[in-house]
Amino acid sequence: MSYFIQQISNALGWGSVIALLAAGYTMTFGIIGLVNFAYGEVFMIGAFAAYFAVTVFNLPFWMGILAGLIGALMIGLAIERIAFKPVRGSGMITLFVTSLGASIIVKNAALMLFDGSLKNFQVPKIYSGVYLLGDIIIFKKNIIILLITIILGSILVYLVKNTKLGIAMRGISYDSKISETLGVNTERTIIITFVIASLLGGIAGTLWAMLYGSVQATMGAIPVVDAFIASVIGGVGNVFGAMVSGYILAIGTGIFIAYLPQELVGLKPLFVWVLFFIILIFKPSGLFRANIK
Repeated sequence: MSYFIQQISNALGWGSVIALLAAGYTMTFGIIGLVNFAYGEVFMIGAFAAYFAVTVFNLPFWMGILAGLIGALMIGLAIERIAFKPVRGSGMITLFVTSLGASIIVKNAALMLFDGSLKNFQVPKIYSGVYLLGDIIIFKKNIIILLITIILGSILVYLVKNTKLGIAMRGISYDSKISETLGVNTERTIIITFVIASLLGGIAGTLWAMLYGSVQATMGAIPVVDAFIASVIGGVGNVFGAMVSGYILAIGTGIFIAYLPQELVGLKPLFVWVLFFIILIFKPSGLFRANIK
């Protein structure tokens, strides 16, 4: 039992990162139907901005977080204005190809600028250390990341459910044209949605760097796929469902790997995809109600 609980504790940090990414993903996915594969690069740029601030320029960690937010926001809005806005309303296939193209361009630009090697991220000692709960080791940074995610998630759910902006988001997710006739500024709402999603990506990237102590130009590839799956499992557009599904995927994967024989560890992605297909077969709309609710 201690071993089992230890795996859950170990997965909390990773689960928090996926939860934040899934929340940002499901907002853009739920509102404009955009499968934004370039979101992994927003996540990566946010992490690199924090890396340069903290490790290269030796700025305080809070300034690294701020740099991560600014970097992610800038690249997120640039992608939306340059790549997505001109083809908005052109259909799912066009948006899909545009999203994939934007991801490839930004990723290869990052590879040319930063190369593909791992770069050490200096985590302040105050965030290091462990707590002992019997035989269970709980990493301090996992707890901090979990608390940050819970606070941000609570604010986001309140925003979507109880504010005029949230009502506008939910209206557009159902029918953008009718929402416009009722006075909703669709363009402004979409931009604000991208701003929020980009900020979540920047925070997630910075927390990833804090969790693993490194950044890499290709670091967004796996998290963005897990975030997309979590957003679908949680019900398209359901912020709370996406975040809960992010933790389900992370904890389930951690336990799955923990009980695999060493020679089968390469089957790590199997759990995520099997769970994904099972849920789609028996509950195609996801574990929670779809659309932004």
